[in-house]
Amino acid sequence: MKHTLRLLFTIALLFSASAAFAACEGRLPSSAQRAINPNSPNLETFSASVRYYANIQRCKLRLTPFTADAGLLNAATVHSTYMASAQNLTHNSNVRGYRNLKERMRSSNVSMRTAGENIGQNFLYVLGGKRISLASRGRCQFTYSDTGAVVPQHSYASLASELVLSWMASPDHRHNLTNRRFTRMEASFGFRADKSTCGYIYASQNFAG
Repeated sequence: MKHTLRLLFTIALLFSASAAFAACEGRLPSSAQRAINPNSPNLETFSASVRYYANIQRCKLRLTPFTADAGLLNAATVHSTYMASAQNLTHNSNVRGYRNLKERMRSSNVSMRTAGENIGQNFLYVLGGKRISLASRGRCQFTYSDTGAVVPQHSYASLASELVLSWMASPDHRHNLTNRRFTRMEASFGFRADKSTCGYIYASQNFAG
């Protein structure tokens, strides 16, 4: 009887911990599995997807999960759009009022004591550094060279997941993602068409606390 009670107590603790973790990280948006339409992207879905995967990392470390902030989304969108148009991965721009992070926070009416920014670049398709071949079915149809499998276009979820993992693998970017002082986060991206790869994604992730 004692062993049974102990087992039930252990199962209850595990279930409670699992439920608490799920509550911590939040939920992935229902539209996150849709393929990205680069000409009409849903940037709110993308940002919420990035926040979901970022919060998974924070919850593992028992850090407070990020919440949303419309001002941060605006700042990230303006800068991502600039990077895509300039084809340049940079923290500075020539957009009036948005030339650096401090200006972007002020122009976007972000209330904060501290702020941070991660930027990154990826492809519209899930190339992931693998060797690819052009398929015979037309433009933007790739196959992986080793398996012959069709290369899919990124969904909001897959792009967000790849970006968060790449930022976590970089000490400076990881510092922003795991900074206790940051409580809010938004992310956005700009798209740049490209004949050889069918497009680049330029992403910005903004933090405030």
